Amino acid sequence: MSKPKVSVVKCAPLDGNATFLGGKFLRTDDDVAKIKIAVAQAVKLAIGSPDAIIKPGQTVLIKPNLAFQAPPESFAVVDPRVIEAVVSYFKENSQASEIWVGDNPSLGMHVGRAKPAFADSGMEEAAKRGGADKVIYFDENDVVEINIPEAKVFKKAAVFKPFLDADVVINLPKMKVHLAGTVTLGLKNWNGIIPNVHPDAQQQGAHRIDLGQKFSDLFRVREADLTIVDAIIGMEGQGPHAGTPIEMNLIVAGAKTVSTDAVTAYIMGFEPIEIPAIRCAAADKLGEMDLEKIEVVGESADAVRKFFKRPNDNPVGMYKGLTVYAQQTCPGCYVNVRGALDSFKNSGIVMADFLEKRGEVVVVSGGLPDFDPQFAVGKHLFVCGDCWEYFPTADNIRQAAKIAKSVTYYPGCAPVYIFAQLNADLQQLAKS
Repeated sequence: MSKPKVSVVKCAPLDGNATFLGGKFLRTDDDVAKIKIAVAQAVKLAIGSPDAIIKPGQTVLIKPNLAFQAPPESFAVVDPRVIEAVVSYFKENSQASEIWVGDNPSLGMHVGRAKPAFADSGMEEAAKRGGADKVIYFDENDVVEINIPEAKVFKKAAVFKPFLDADVVINLPKMKVHLAGTVTLGLKNWNGIIPNVHPDAQQQGAHRIDLGQKFSDLFRVREADLTIVDAIIGMEGQGPHAGTPIEMNLIVAGAKTVSTDAVTAYIMGFEPIEIPAIRCAAADKLGEMDLEKIEVVGESADAVRKFFKRPNDNPVGMYKGLTVYAQQTCPGCYVNVRGALDSFKNSGIVMADFLEKRGEVVVVSGGLPDFDPQFAVGKHLFVCGDCWEYFPTADNIRQAAKIAKSVTYYPGCAPVYIFAQLNADLQQLAKS
């Protein structure tokens, strides 16, 4: 059996990167042309030509990583220049009848609507400039209820119909780190094929310790025909929302998503087995993650490797006067509380001033065996998730809610929307 092939291609230096890294997105025709050349080379090395996956008259869906409603300067979404280059390349070099670009964001400051997210990210304009026949807002389309055979934790899915209708699907993730998933690449990009109802067992479900398994299960719905990673400017640190950009100037591509993710994660300074989605998918025999069994063509992975700063997922002890109790909880609440606090910090509000003016804050999740309800007196209490109700100390939380200055509940398991909503509620409290 031949090894899965993953191509790694350097893009020529881009004039707009300096301005982009400085905080203002800049597009030039020359930069898009350079990226398009890199995309063409990556596709050639990985699969030979578009004809290998696209037959005459077929419809092609390019599924980018829209993530959430954010501008290009967030570096959390696919670079609009890459969208334009990829669309233009396949429009000109394939026999597709139509090229679509479609996605559904998951969450953020505004919890996930596709139309404004496509607009704010610059992706819609870029897709149209590249010649896309349609930009599809998944959340304005029907879903198809699907049973997922052999799935372990995510056994049913409501999948957006355009994702199933397309003849060919090209997976276009962003190279970035992620608090909950360690990295977010091709496997995690499938999170956008299902709705983001809050709270719900769909997109926000299975965001506990089983998040990696969820993505392996979800990939069984439909594998990508080709994965192309936007590694022009990656994100390191507190991704996907509060990280920092890191210039890579790479395009990575492969017909096998698991192997493409494995090589990309390695380039980011991780071992593939460190990434839950990759190791779960490999264990489920959905692809190969062993780098010794993957043929890397183009640039050597070691030659372009950088060690990205890793996200810190611990929300405990970040601020004096803001106490997080998360003693018996899973990453579903744990990492998303940290994400909310990172976002709050980035909002420009000085936490010390906020706490002095508005009062102390207590955030609780999970079972709290030693929690004294009196600790909440005169403080703002935020209660995350549902599982605290199943512990013997649930009455302590209920008593604390009665004597706190204010109380806010975030129901669901896991309530991933707190990533955005806790931050928004803290900001609202700061302005009240």
